[in-house]
Amino acid sequence: MIQDSLQAFVSDYGYSIDRLSYNFISKEAMLALNIKHLNHSTHTDIISFDYSSKLTLRAEFFVSPWAVSRSADDLSQSIVNEMLRVISHGVLHCVGFNDKSDSDKSLMRLEENKFINMFHVKPTLHV
Repeated sequence: MIQDSLQAFVSDYGYSIDRLSYNFISKEAMLALNIKHLNHSTHTDIISFDYSSKLTLRAEFFVSPWAVSRSADDLSQSIVNEMLRVISHGVLHCVGFNDKSDSDKSLMRLEENKFINMFHVKPTLHV
């Protein structure tokens, strides 16, 4: 079901999927990746490696279930809701969305909610 939902989601942006790989790793492994590839010494929920060409998505994602769980608690979200958000967040980066500015973050949050709604999971607004 998630594969079909991801395909439908990216097709709204004019993309197709070649291959999306999701790797679920420990918080220690995620921290090491974050330091090595992004020069950040903080925990994060997802790191995306985008190998896409033109309108065909090919990417590898590393997800920290520990960080997703922590974010779910901090934001009063279910773990399922937050995991769907993270899965879509990585894909959205690959189709050109950013989250550097507050307005970019707001737009990305709206797009993440579109994906969550595909699963009939009611998103809780972040404050």
